[in-house]
Order: sequence, then structure tokens, then C-alpha cells
Amino acid sequence: MEQEIIKVFNEKHEYVGTTTRTEAHEKGLWHETFHCWLANEEFIYFQIRSSQKKDYPGLLDITAAGHLLATETVEAGIREVKEELGLDLNIEEVVRMGMTSCSIVSEKMIDNEFCHVYVNPFEHDWDAFTVQYEEVSGIVRAQLDEAEAFFLGKTVTLNIEGYEFFPDGQRVHLSRPVSAKHFVPYREQYVADVIHFVKNKMYK
Repeated sequence: MEQEIIKVFNEKHEYVGTTTRTEAHEKGLWHETFHCWLANEEFIYFQIRSSQKKDYPGLLDITAAGHLLATETVEAGIREVKEELGLDLNIEEVVRMGMTSCSIVSEKMIDNEFCHVYVNPFEHDWDAFTVQYEEVSGIVRAQLDEAEAFFLGKTVTLNIEGYEFFPDGQRVHLSRPVSAKHFVPYREQYVADVIHFVKNKMYK
């Protein structure tokens, strides 16, 4: 996976060539990712990253996301939803929010991304999920209004509920408050923007 070939760009999102995913993260090269959020009038959903993941194991993250390969169109990124969550969505079932930039600097990498953001108006129950255990260990959701307040910095904890999934087919119910340290450190304003889009563009 780390040797996947991806496109790289300058800060203006102008194409400059290709490289491996590893080199892009080592050098902080700008590259493209696909983000798909599951959300509806009541809830927004997050994945729990697998404990096996190299980066940010066990933290809460975008519902489904991944790097776009050099040979892929942006729309082809919808495959991530099937691969990670087992949901067989096509691009007509998601609403394009737009593109944003995200930059996360850690001890291990410099992750500079142009993120193509989509939202699926998710109305199914928990049985719809079949997670890829190497990538995802659980799915949780939060009340939309509570999540908006949390990501705008108005509250310091957020109540989540959902399930942790296991390879033997079992799942364990989760219900607890979490704080900022439990999330992958992307811009909190980004998540607030997603919630604003859901509330004011999709369900107005």
C-alpha cells in the first residue's frame, strides 16, 4: 500500500508528476484523497481506525477515505466505501461537497492532501456494515447538532454510540463521551463545514 503510485501537485493544485505514497508523506508532497461521510438529518458517522494501522491506530476518523491512485479519477474513489465499510455505493448516491486542503504534520509524516469531499445521506441500520478489519475496527455516530458544537469548539466532549466489529462476526456496542484526543487531528473546522453542508445544503 505504501508503494502505491499517486499523483502529486503543487500548492495551487497544479499537477507536477507521480510518486509513491511513502515518498509523498516523507517529503510533504501534495496529493489527492477521497473522503466520503455518511450523514443524515440526525447523525454523522465516524470510523474507528484499526489498531493494526500504522498511522493513528484506534482513533476516530472520516467515515470512509483513501488515497487516489495515479490511474484513478476522483469518482473512482467511491471504492473506498466498499473496501472499508462493505457498503456498495456508486457515485450517483453521494453528494459532492467540493475540495478542501488538509495538512497534518506528525513525527512520522507530513500529510498534505487535496481532499475531494462527498456525503452519502445514510439511512440504513448497523447491519449494513461489513468492515475491513485491517483498516476499520468499528463504526460510531454522533448527533449532528452535538457534533457541530463540538467541532466548533463550543463543547469539549462528544457523545458517540455504535459498534466495534470483530473478525469472528461479533460486534460489541459502544456508548461513551470522547474528546479531541480521540480523533485523527484534521482541522476541526473541516468537520464543522461538513456538518454545515449536511444541515444547510442536503436537508434544508
